[in-house]
Amino acid sequence: MSGRDKRKGKYLKSTPIILVGCMLILLSLACNMPLTARQEDDRQQKQPGFVETSIAETMVALGRQPDAEDQSGGEDEDLPPTATFTPENTETPTLTPTVTDTPTPEVPSVYVSQNTNCRTGPGTFYQWLITILQGEEPEAIAKDPLEEYWYIRRPDQASDFCWLWGKYATPQGDTASLPIYTPPPTPTVGFDYSVAFQSNVGNCIWFWVLEYRIDNIGGITLESWRTNAIDHTGGSNPVQNVQDEFYDYSGCAGANPQVDLTPGESYYVAVIFDNDPTGHDITSKFTICTENGMGGDCLKKQLRHTP
Repeated sequence: MSGRDKRKGKYLKSTPIILVGCMLILLSLACNMPLTARQEDDRQQKQPGFVETSIAETMVALGRQPDAEDQSGGEDEDLPPTATFTPENTETPTLTPTVTDTPTPEVPSVYVSQNTNCRTGPGTFYQWLITILQGEEPEAIAKDPLEEYWYIRRPDQASDFCWLWGKYATPQGDTASLPIYTPPPTPTVGFDYSVAFQSNVGNCIWFWVLEYRIDNIGGITLESWRTNAIDHTGGSNPVQNVQDEFYDYSGCAGANPQVDLTPGESYYVAVIFDNDPTGHDITSKFTICTENGMGGDCLKKQLRHTP
């Protein structure tokens, strides 16, 4: 090989090395060169927030408003925005309060299961005013200290009141809270009655009945009675009879009961025998009391005659 060819080959082998070195030098110089205005803008655009700003601008161009999820750059940034519902009727509804009926307090009363007299005071010594009939339910106003009588409003006169015996009066409603009234003074008028033979009822299968009329000629109501007899002739045995009511004995069975005899009233009692007393010398005995169960004051009388 000639010398010229040797030099040419040497030159060709060193050329790549020289080129690489020049490129390194140029790159070094380029890194230290000042940035142009466009390069500065590109650099600022690549600063943090560049992606978010670009997304926002894109959405504006598309007619959408960026929301929190769009700006977050998270997994949900491609989801559509949440729709906002605007009601057509924006008027505030007016609530109508529900009307609640106020319960009417229950008025205390007493239910009368049997005809009972109502008086000026709690007892048979007081004047009779009215008879409360079975099934009536008068208003209860008060009660006596022993709680045996009710002070009630009269059914026939709402402005007047009277005392009703509690035996046949069943309380209704809240009667426990009723006040206790002190009864008026006991009247001093005594009681009396008369007895008259009415009829010989006759044979009633296993007994015989004599009927007597009782007239209340005193000022006190009569509530209970007892009868017995003596057969002076003999042959008939009287049977004691005790009752809290007066009956009509026009038949063998007592009918039309009356709970008591108020002053001036009349009704019937019976004297009973186990054999026929007709034509015998009979003394009939009577005991009548001012309270039921032969209680209170009692007055005895007798009548001797031949039925």
